Amino acid sequence: MTRLHHQLLKFVQVLLLLIIVSGCSRNRDISRPAAVTQIHFKENMITLDVGSSARLMVLHSPSELTAPGYEWAVANSGVARVENGVVYGYQVGETEVSVVAKELGLTAKIKIRVLPILPQSLRLQAEKTSLLVGEETPVTYTVHPQDVTDIDKLEIEWSSSDETVCTISDNKILALGAGSADVVASIKGTDITGKLTIQVALVPIESVSLNLLQTTVSVGIGVRLIPQILPAHATDKRLVWTSENPEVASVVDGTVLGRKEGMTTIRVTSADGQKTATCQVTVKPIQVQRIILSTTTLSLTVDQEYLANATVLPEDAKDKSLRWNSSNTSIITVDQQGKIVAKGKGEAIIWAISNSNPNIQAGCQVLVTKPEEMIFTQVTAGSKVTVDGYMSATVSGLFMNGYYVPVKLISFEVLSHAGEVIIGNYKGPIISPSIQYTHTVTIKNVYKPFVRYVFEFSGRRYERLVEIS
Repeated sequence: MTRLHHQLLKFVQVLLLLIIVSGCSRNRDISRPAAVTQIHFKENMITLDVGSSARLMVLHSPSELTAPGYEWAVANSGVARVENGVVYGYQVGETEVSVVAKELGLTAKIKIRVLPILPQSLRLQAEKTSLLVGEETPVTYTVHPQDVTDIDKLEIEWSSSDETVCTISDNKILALGAGSADVVASIKGTDITGKLTIQVALVPIESVSLNLLQTTVSVGIGVRLIPQILPAHATDKRLVWTSENPEVASVVDGTVLGRKEGMTTIRVTSADGQKTATCQVTVKPIQVQRIILSTTTLSLTVDQEYLANATVLPEDAKDKSLRWNSSNTSIITVDQQGKIVAKGKGEAIIWAISNSNPNIQAGCQVLVTKPEEMIFTQVTAGSKVTVDGYMSATVSGLFMNGYYVPVKLISFEVLSHAGEVIIGNYKGPIISPSIQYTHTVTIKNVYKPFVRYVFEFSGRRYERLVEIS
């Protein structure tokens, strides 16, 4: 290196030293501030949600100085509170936070606005989302976030996208018909909704049974078969009825009608053809259903006969034969042709009973009297005067034939108490059935008189004494 180069390098070094020394001198001449002169918040206002917090940023000037110590205060501690520069939201509203650098006499304020926590979403839950028709399940909801302000005051509105499938009431879903539908819940006054898709299936029939496994009917007679379906809440309870031999017996909605003698099977099947029950039906010929006698009450005298006539219905019954009996054969007897013979005084019933259907019967009550009891007599006295038992009067005697054969009236006599004949009539007329005959005589001073009738019928003679009243 040349001498010139050395001199030039030395000059540069001296120059740099002078520049450094000069700069240091100028810095010592600038005066620095002694303290912070101003404090303020970074923002004029901040917003918080209820329950949330934020750190407040306080700026000071000059910024190169160390921040002073601060004291914090809040205007309305019910809305928010502040601790060491952190503000906490309590409830919806507005307040003001103050910070004071007490030693410097500096104050800054910031407005705090506390906002409610609003719902963001709604979620539905149900115990089951696949239901059978008629089934019910509770449904609940959850609002997010969980710390929504005044969550208990939210009003939830429910609906179903298809009420033929399911409905919602009192927080319960009721399945009504097969298909799919959305149960929707909405927070009133907002656009926030939640939905739950519900699938509804039919309740299948598990079994079908009949009240009778076998039965017997007559031609023209019906019987009702009663089906039982399980479960009782099965959706489709339609049944199909068929007869294996409809010529023997037909069936309509469970009512079986006998048509011809024979046997058949009645079958009932669920509409889907999966469940079946049967009943074996035997059809008998047309049975006797009623017996009508020519009379239901009859009066006879001993030894009198009567032929009872019986009408058996229906007319086309296969076996219309009857058997006859008497409740008391000492009073009446009856043969198998219905001939009744009176045997003794009293009452009894004769019965006509169907041989093919003994439950069908008809009865006739028979009153049997003695023949002479069918002759009726009556004696009366007119203009009667009685003194010490001696009577004077006009005496009328009535004689009536209530028997079924003619009666010969042999005599009509008025006798005294001693049996002396006072007046007698012996014409002996023949009195036909249901005919009456009258005698009228006058007596004077007869002691306790009475009338004696003598009559004859059916080869026997009878005598009857009648007091004069």
